[in-house]
Amino acid sequence: MDAKKRKEILDTVAKLRVTDIRDGMDWVGLHHVGTVDPEIRPLYRTKAAGFAQTYRHIPTQQRVPELSPEDYTKWAYEYWYRQLWNMGDFKDQVGEGDFLVIDTMGQKTPAIGSMDSMVWAANGVKGVLTNGGARDTDEQLYQKAMPCWHRWVVQPMYQGRVEFGEPNSTVEIGGATVRPGDLVVADGDGAIVVPQDVIDDVLYYAKQESENDRYDRGMLFEALGIAPDESTQSMFPDMPPHPYKKNREDFMKRLRKK
Repeated sequence: MDAKKRKEILDTVAKLRVTDIRDGMDWVGLHHVGTVDPEIRPLYRTKAAGFAQTYRHIPTQQRVPELSPEDYTKWAYEYWYRQLWNMGDFKDQVGEGDFLVIDTMGQKTPAIGSMDSMVWAANGVKGVLTNGGARDTDEQLYQKAMPCWHRWVVQPMYQGRVEFGEPNSTVEIGGATVRPGDLVVADGDGAIVVPQDVIDDVLYYAKQESENDRYDRGMLFEALGIAPDESTQSMFPDMPPHPYKKNREDFMKRLRKK
């Protein structure tokens, strides 16, 4: 997928909710595909979308040697992080419009912390989805540099616990299969993964249902005296009329019926 197509998709998704994407998945018959377990939640309420770049935290078989604190510093930074946590070419392939998807394989290790969240954000990464943890969360909540959907809040560093492994592999996050290049969309309602080969079809029906919802919301806001907001505005005016669009006059009469 070229950069122009990726941008077109992300511009469209920016006008949609996770629930709209879920509807689009249903409309193409993928009812049991894509939804990430609701226990994986955002660190703070926001919205993000991007294309999956995947890797795993491999539980280590290494034993931590008995070392002085000074020698431990050298061991951690020169051995662990240069050899066992060496991302190699992976860190260079991740960039604008990507979404990191990190399988920690049951380890309560941090998929994202305060420093690396800023590094990835500076390189154009849009978000992180993990079945593991987030660390330095007070700082992350202040920075808000990298939206993160995670299972746990955790404390440790990687050394002595996990090794970097299996980049560009198929992973499972909260019951959802994620392959490199899949579309990840996440907001306050959680995260959903759209397989790359159905993105266009899913987005078409997501737009259809979103437009219908916005039309209905507009009438309901009016009936209830709620000031209209962005959620009542059409985002895709070129979409054909919904097959089951309500008749405004009949609907408003029904809403005002005593």
